[in-house]
Amino acid sequence: MNYQIYQWGNPQNPSLVFLHGLGSTGLAFGEVATYLTEYHVISFDLPGHGYSTALEEEKSYLPSNLIKIIEEIISTYLKNKTFYLIGHSFGADLAIHFGARYPQQIKGVVLLDGGYMSGKDIGITLEKELKDVESFCENVRFPSWEEFFNSEKEELSRWSEELKVASKAQVREQNGEIRLTLSIFTAQAMLKGMHLEPVDHVARMVKCPIWLMHATVPTELDTIRKNCIQNLQMKIGHLNVESIVGAGHDIFRDAPEKVATRLKVWCKS
Repeated sequence: MNYQIYQWGNPQNPSLVFLHGLGSTGLAFGEVATYLTEYHVISFDLPGHGYSTALEEEKSYLPSNLIKIIEEIISTYLKNKTFYLIGHSFGADLAIHFGARYPQQIKGVVLLDGGYMSGKDIGITLEKELKDVESFCENVRFPSWEEFFNSEKEELSRWSEELKVASKAQVREQNGEIRLTLSIFTAQAMLKGMHLEPVDHVARMVKCPIWLMHATVPTELDTIRKNCIQNLQMKIGHLNVESIVGAGHDIFRDAPEKVATRLKVWCKS
């Protein structure tokens, strides 16, 4: 099985391991890594994402199985070194599962707008999530790289080489079109896996320091966010919470410098 690994900074420095969300890649953290030069930043493409090989069986995408793969990758590259685990969105859910199962080397867990709110909390059934992700995977089609990158630029408030590289890693050329690397099978298997093994079942087992940085956009979700955060705090009594004002779900892309600065302060404290 082939897994693509990315590293920034000096391996002798304290290590931060990032886990990306559904449909993203490890290269998504390239920009925020430029603000974390005093750390060793490591990330990788989850199975079926970016340049990593997909898994063949649906059960392989259960969180309990994915974290085994994550543990193997981390052990290979960090050996016995301690590290902070940072997950975004779906990656935050995996970070909670990982922290509950493999606490030995983790100095702390950081959740980037994930691990606290699921589709059911905003009234979306699993069946709708599966249909929506199928439609998304099918409809991301561009006739050329130029049109793909133009579309990415329109969605982002700014553009950089790191963002360009991260965007390109999410797609590939297929039959003359630019299509998502993420397959319908992989996307639906991961959604089903998190539905079968929700973080609620393991959150109480996370004993290391844990911190949630959450989005504030869109504001229509404020009440739901508050309730979901309170529910997670009931399970993880030592959970620290901070809002990143003005940032949406992709908070590390919307506010990379602020997220990096707050991350450094938290790790040092």
